[in-house]
Amino acid sequence: MLDRRQAMRLAALGGIAPLAHANPLNCPFPDNDDDQPLVRLTPFIQPLPFPPPPTQVAPFRPSALCEQHLTEMGSVASKAQFCEIVEEEALVSLHPELPQTPVWRYRDTSVPEDSPILAGPTFVVRMGNPQVVRFLNRLPSDHIGFGVPHLTTHFHGGHMAPVFDGFPENVPGVPHVVREPGEDFDYLWAQQDVGFSTGNPDPDERPSTQWYHDHLLDFTGPNVMRGLAGFYLIFDELDTGNEMTGLRLPSGPFDIPLVIQDKRIAPDGTMVYQPGDFDGFLGDQMLVNGAIDPFLEVKRRKYRFRVLNGSNARMYKLRITDENNRNPKPIHVIATDGGLLAQTYRNRRTIFLGMAERAEIIIDFSKFAPGTELYLTNFCSQDSGRGPDGDFEEVKEVDKDDARKIMKFVVTGGAVRDRSQIPKKLRPLRPVPKDAIDAAVHRHFEFERKGGAWAVNGEFIDIEHPSARPKKGKPEIWHFENGGGGWWHPIHVHIELGRMLSRNGARPGPLERDGNAKKDTFNLSGGDEVEVFFNFRDFTGPSVFHCHNIEHEDHFMMARFDIEDC
Repeated sequence: MLDRRQAMRLAALGGIAPLAHANPLNCPFPDNDDDQPLVRLTPFIQPLPFPPPPTQVAPFRPSALCEQHLTEMGSVASKAQFCEIVEEEALVSLHPELPQTPVWRYRDTSVPEDSPILAGPTFVVRMGNPQVVRFLNRLPSDHIGFGVPHLTTHFHGGHMAPVFDGFPENVPGVPHVVREPGEDFDYLWAQQDVGFSTGNPDPDERPSTQWYHDHLLDFTGPNVMRGLAGFYLIFDELDTGNEMTGLRLPSGPFDIPLVIQDKRIAPDGTMVYQPGDFDGFLGDQMLVNGAIDPFLEVKRRKYRFRVLNGSNARMYKLRITDENNRNPKPIHVIATDGGLLAQTYRNRRTIFLGMAERAEIIIDFSKFAPGTELYLTNFCSQDSGRGPDGDFEEVKEVDKDDARKIMKFVVTGGAVRDRSQIPKKLRPLRPVPKDAIDAAVHRHFEFERKGGAWAVNGEFIDIEHPSARPKKGKPEIWHFENGGGGWWHPIHVHIELGRMLSRNGARPGPLERDGNAKKDTFNLSGGDEVEVFFNFRDFTGPSVFHCHNIEHEDHFMMARFDIEDC
């Protein structure tokens, strides 16, 4: 007899698909080039959406938690913020010239059901202030189109117990994490410093821009494509969210998260997706915060933008350009997916983001006259899920005439008072000590194509059995190797941030090297090898790492590891 996972996979791939031919959401692509959109739209005629933060609700008993975690929940409940997020199907407008699109989304229960926003609520929290978040799965069990309405929410970049991290399937040790339509689950996102359990919390490890998204085994790609993703922003006494204290970074309305996604949209507004695309899915429309080709009016001052590559398989080589895609403007990089860097990297002209990677940048619009129009533009040469042309050291670019504008900035008004700063030094970050490197256990993981699907060390994911058993609090060095073939694999490790020690035998670049940066996603072009230091602290239990080309992840390029007590 088929188990639940096997039955869902057969249905998604057409083995059980009574609605496939009646439903444009599930139909194959028309015979046209991926570069040619199914519908042409007027760009930059709608404002950038701003997903609001969730509303705090009255404390509730965490009924969905495993019994062994009730004590842990009770220890923080007195100071926790309680929230309720519904997961639902809705109709939203992605562009004024399109009919409304059926999507799946996260919505704060205090927000009206007819809210026009696709992206999930943006959490804005202070380090050490826990959240208890109840997710209520209200997706229809008889839904039409791609995706599977069984959900588990991954806190991407978080440091927390595995039961609250979004483990992709119900297994012993993390039971009941997958919720079916009508079911709820309560997550404790405690935001404790790494090392808290031993009395040695390490503020150097604090993150900045994180996100949450669905993580169902074999079906993350379609579920995220339908809309299940949102931001989670973290502040502390250094990065305060106040331009008069701490680092004095641009804050409040001048601190703006931007999630970039590509989707394929039919003329009737529906999304088109290929569940059986093992290579990686590319869309033909570019969305920022859930809107196709939006614009943002900016004042003549500094802004902080938290840029997330939320796409399934597309990478981005981004610049701020003029209308002719010329004259790239200065970008000051202050953070990556592991949080603030040790120092600011000023006057960059390009940022490159693999899937799930983040970059926080500051742009100073005071240099531009009112009425100036600038564009966030993608120069990355990529025409398939294989990944960009070129390699990590030299990602090839399209000609300026073919570069894709994603978003427009319109400079408005006169001179304004700007108290924010671009500090030289950011978060102190000590390199990994030599004695920890010398004592580390070494493990090797090769990511390769196998039998038309994707494997780690020649094996497809076996979610019930671990491929590695690191000891809690003991140093590890993981060697990630791309088996080649020209495929790219951005590798994401759950539970703990890593420190990159080397790339292809050499010192990594400044935005990913140990001593300056922390990472949760490590991008491998064909043939690349990287060494990453980990120390899995505070928690035990099962977790996973996987490729974040989500179609590779769904087609088995994932491995389980179990953190064990010494």
